[in-house]
Amino acid sequence: MENKTMKPEESLSIISSMIETEKMRFGENGFIYRFWGWLVVAAATLQYLLMYIDYQHHYFAWFLMLVGGVYTGIYYSRSKNQVQMPLSGKLMAYTWTAIGLNIFIVSFILPQTAGEMLLLFILSFIGIGTIISGAMLRFPIMIVGGILCNALGFVSLLTPFEYWGLYSILAVTFADLIPGYVLRAKYNNRKNV
Repeated sequence: MENKTMKPEESLSIISSMIETEKMRFGENGFIYRFWGWLVVAAATLQYLLMYIDYQHHYFAWFLMLVGGVYTGIYYSRSKNQVQMPLSGKLMAYTWTAIGLNIFIVSFILPQTAGEMLLLFILSFIGIGTIISGAMLRFPIMIVGGILCNALGFVSLLTPFEYWGLYSILAVTFADLIPGYVLRAKYNNRKNV
């Protein structure tokens, strides 16, 4: 058997093709990022409305996240039957599951303990997950969104609680919504080719 030496361009082409195949198999159309982005916008807006009418338990708006977690579990359990999830998809699923559990514990079980650092913890967790997802998808917009998410977490330490909803909306706009819509456009372009 003859060993064939590949040119660097051929190797790069094969690697690029494998990455694109992996992305396509994962079927990353940005839906889940758009879903969570809009869910956070809805929860933050609802909290502001509840605060405006002086409802004492305005933070109940964030229980929408639990509904989102259940929906995400159902969504992925149904979609994984259609296509075998590649390693990158599994890694992202485990990463976001771990992040989601940590956010749940900090937000719903230990919110008084986290106190004024609550949003820092939440946005840091989301920022880390977004950076990891962006790196796995080789998607710089998402990496920048994760960095901005982390930065807004630190900014929240310097401002009153009343602005936290605004920081949450800004964070998910850059970490989830914009990348989610860009991924959808790329997915649709690949599908139509």
